Amino acid sequence: MIVLKNGRILVLHILFTTNNVIYTVTDLKGDTLFWVSVGSNKIKNTKKVTTTSVFLSIRNIKLFLNKHNISYLFLKIKGFNKHKKIVLRHLKQFSSYIILIYENNNLAHNGCKNRKIRRL
Repeated sequence: MIVLKNGRILVLHILFTTNNVIYTVTDLKGDTLFWVSVGSNKIKNTKKVTTTSVFLSIRNIKLFLNKHNISYLFLKIKGFNKHKKIVLRHLKQFSSYIILIYENNNLAHNGCKNRKIRRL
């Protein structure tokens, strides 16, 4: 664990799925310390992907970070969602120092084009 003047560095993984947003706080080794999802806040169905539900989850993460005096964060973002910019905006307001934002989007390109079938 890297210890700095103001506290430890943790990694915040955010996974955007079609129906849910999952947040996981890990240390640098990858051990899970805290996790929360929009569905774990007792929000169901299409209400999971609204801005208010995202704000509630980020507030839970902020309470965890304040409780353990953690001020430095790495962000790892994966998936597609229209609320990705809103999540980043709320995290920038809450967190004092975001060191790095890593965005991993795997776009399927359906592979190479098949050869043309020979006809006799």
